[in-house]
Amino acid sequence: MADIRAKERAIQTLTSTGASLTNSSGGSAGDIDLRTSGGYEGDFQVQMELTCQWATITGIANGTIVADLYLVPKMDGTNTPDVDTTTGASNFPIACLAGSFIASKAPTANTDMRFVTAAFDASPRLYTAYIKNRSGQTISANWTLKAIGDQGKTV
Repeated sequence: MADIRAKERAIQTLTSTGASLTNSSGGSAGDIDLRTSGGYEGDFQVQMELTCQWATITGIANGTIVADLYLVPKMDGTNTPDVDTTTGASNFPIACLAGSFIASKAPTANTDMRFVTAAFDASPRLYTAYIKNRSGQTISANWTLKAIGDQGKTV
């Protein structure tokens, strides 16, 4: 009888050129393919990392949710459900909320800060990843979103 253990994958960068996001605005970080053909075969969970900065940090303190991560599925492999990326009023299907990025300390202006989601189940789908800014300030351009999976491995 074999045991199943978790094994880390290589980190995948979804974007390193995210557009500037005003508060309550959402932007696409590209696609993440958790299907067998997408390189995440046998993965149980995924965790995401957001690296971003602000020119102004008023009101961003320890415990502030700086952004939400939405993984919107492309059920037919091509099209996502309708989303609203209107500046300052973006909306995404609530069922697609994968996690939040929470400040563990107050950020420093014009300095890259790193945030992670909790690990979440890796349903085998093709998704478009969206970030929704909830920080109260504008996230500067060129934010980065990365993913890492935890693969099941028999030992």
